[in-house]
Amino acid sequence: MNRSTRNQVLFIWGMLAGIMLVPQAEVQAQPYRSPINVTVSPDGKTVYASDRTGKNVSVLDVEKMAKRSEIALHGKPRGLVLSADGSKLYVAEHGAGTIAVIDTGSLKIISRIAVGKWPVAVAMANKMKRLYVGNQDRNSVSVIDLNQSPAVVIKEIPVIREPGSIAVTPDEQSIVVANLLPLGLGTDPRLSAEVSMINASSLEPAGSVKLPPGSTMVQGVCVSPNGKWAYVVHGLGRFNLPITQLERGWVNTFALSVIDIAKGTRLATMLLDDLTQGAADPHSVVCSKDGNQLCISHTGVHEISFVDIGLVHQLLVGKVPEQLASLKDGSLSNIWVQIQQNREKITDLENDLTALYIAGAIRRVPSGGTGPRGLVLSPDDKNLFVANYYSGSVAVLDATTGSLKGNISLGSQPEPNSVRRGEIIFHNADHAFQRWHSCASCHSNEGRVDGLRWDFLADGIGNPKDTLSLVHLDKTEPMNRRATKASAHACAKGGLESTNMIVPTDQQVDDLFAYLISLRPEPSPHLAADGQLTESAKRGKALFEGKASCVRCHPGPYYTDKKKHNVGVLSSNEPDGRYDTPSLLEAYRTAPYLHDGRALTLKDVLTQNNEKKQHGKVDILSEQEINDLVEYLLSL
Repeated sequence: MNRSTRNQVLFIWGMLAGIMLVPQAEVQAQPYRSPINVTVSPDGKTVYASDRTGKNVSVLDVEKMAKRSEIALHGKPRGLVLSADGSKLYVAEHGAGTIAVIDTGSLKIISRIAVGKWPVAVAMANKMKRLYVGNQDRNSVSVIDLNQSPAVVIKEIPVIREPGSIAVTPDEQSIVVANLLPLGLGTDPRLSAEVSMINASSLEPAGSVKLPPGSTMVQGVCVSPNGKWAYVVHGLGRFNLPITQLERGWVNTFALSVIDIAKGTRLATMLLDDLTQGAADPHSVVCSKDGNQLCISHTGVHEISFVDIGLVHQLLVGKVPEQLASLKDGSLSNIWVQIQQNREKITDLENDLTALYIAGAIRRVPSGGTGPRGLVLSPDDKNLFVANYYSGSVAVLDATTGSLKGNISLGSQPEPNSVRRGEIIFHNADHAFQRWHSCASCHSNEGRVDGLRWDFLADGIGNPKDTLSLVHLDKTEPMNRRATKASAHACAKGGLESTNMIVPTDQQVDDLFAYLISLRPEPSPHLAADGQLTESAKRGKALFEGKASCVRCHPGPYYTDKKKHNVGVLSSNEPDGRYDTPSLLEAYRTAPYLHDGRALTLKDVLTQNNEKKQHGKVDILSEQEINDLVEYLLSL
């Protein structure tokens, strides 16, 4: 009996027995190895890699190019950082709400420090002996005093939205925080993500720096050795244009922004793409010790960019070499000469796909694997260590030439099943025209939102819609705001065909579909400590199911009736106002709201955007009842 026949027999037997068996090909005997962040010991001999799906930290021997050990952790390990002497390793345990403290001599966990439920990023201030932790769930940074025993959180500082990366200036006086997503109205044509600044002396917010309109997926930040500049890598979506512009490179581009830390302003934003190839999904950025080179990982195209940032700074102040000055942009002077003649032209860099290339300031090389994420340079700046997420290995690149020296495996890697293959497709810009974006470019956090709205083709042009979460895709059919796709499978196929503009194989569509329907909601951080509803949310649940009549259109378990309704939220070119009822699962993380993102908060949905009183019966609720109802919605 072959495997296919055996699986069919097992399935039929299971159905007769009243149970569901998973086909053998889909059973995961051992975890995939997925390194997401890396750091290196002060002597350069040991690399530590957080293995997100293996749920451990892998200890890698650089000289032997082999794995030495692994340390089991809670949750899904993310950011990690070493103390100055390398004796302690601090690892964010996403989902567990803790920072694991590991003694690197014994390779034992010696303590855990409680923070937000979803810690992602960590950064060390060695002189002050402080650890800064980005809490994705609470939109905050926890400040941990390591001078105390046990170490404790001494302050929690609010930032804008989902802090994904943190950098500390050499003098430890400024903390720079990259917020993953924008927070604002989808109808705002200037909507963009921002970089938060924190004063380390007062432990108070010190303002924020707005990135260009359409900036989102702000994954990485680092600080120059002189402490003057912060370098931020991010997506730059042209969300004010229809998706038809993909072939011109004007739907998703990817950028490097330079921030003047002292002034708290953005100096420039430059595109990392070239004229005919996208540089999809930059994830991490690191700076050499002399401040002259940046290394940037691109998850979507499996490459590393080497940027001569020393040259870039010279060009930004008008020092253009004669050979470069002679190059023309058609009949015009090139962008660097234009900047030399008029400083205001710096803003044009964010729309110039050739600026870095004509200057010879950027080159891209293979990452040594698939899906590169975390990066770290060796202490002598000779090696670049790259966490290749889907390869299950850490590549060692020559930091000067970019050539591959070798790979250090985190362990045996199982053959990918359909879900894993679909996950790779979802994050892979090779499955898009000229690699301009991946599915993950718009659906961050494993299929959630990017905070923007987009003008897709299925319902015509000129009516942009807020990005929807893909969680429980197959349970919330039909798809899209105007219900233009009947099934989740059709949505998977349409995404590759219409959005990515390729002709996928049936296998690719099936694999992508398998991944999409595997996505599950995360427990809300708004639940009580025991995982139950708060008292306010319990009152809100009663209102949801009774007086407010929300349950009529949002019945559980997926909180949608799968029908179109007019709730009085109209657009000029869609006067019927009929939109598919969205699921309310994970509503706490999917702002902005309504079909075009016109509501910033759930309370705004129920109050400011309910003038016609057609959205349930919330118009009869008191202020306290509305607050309770919102608390319940945030708990889903």
